[in-house]
Amino acid sequence: MNNVETGAAKPILPYYIAAIILSVLSYYLLNLDMERLLLPHKTVLEFLYDFDFIYVADLGYTQTNDLFTITRGCSGTKLFVSLFLILVFGFLPKQSTTKAKIAAFSQFYISALLLAFLVNVARIAISLPFCNWERFYLIHNTISIFLYFATGLILYFVMEHRRVSCITMKQERQNL
Repeated sequence: MNNVETGAAKPILPYYIAAIILSVLSYYLLNLDMERLLLPHKTVLEFLYDFDFIYVADLGYTQTNDLFTITRGCSGTKLFVSLFLILVFGFLPKQSTTKAKIAAFSQFYISALLLAFLVNVARIAISLPFCNWERFYLIHNTISIFLYFATGLILYFVMEHRRVSCITMKQERQNL
């Protein structure tokens, strides 16, 4: 008997393998050019704080008064990979059709990329007022942990709410 006859779920392993390959490839490609990778972060911070930055090779964008530097670690690529894989492994099996899985896969990729960027820019922007404090790194890391955890929780609740809403809509359509 095949999957259709038995009502069994379609294999998910190929999607998992694709997600891992895409994550590794994306991480590599995003980190190829640090100047381009950090340009959106620099642009947003220039707008928010009216700072000027200069790019220093192999270091990142340094604020002209040497107050701080936006480094490769500020890019959010690790957070992006983590969010994408969490979404794929946590929510892709709940998609019932191949078309829904492919659509969700694309949505997870774009959502993780945008969310990682927004969270990391927020992390930097919130930390900036504390740059001159003696324990800046402790404050910066605490803010980072809080934002990363909050992002994970919010992402989970939004995706779960969306999934439940879709199930409810399908049930209502069947009842008509």
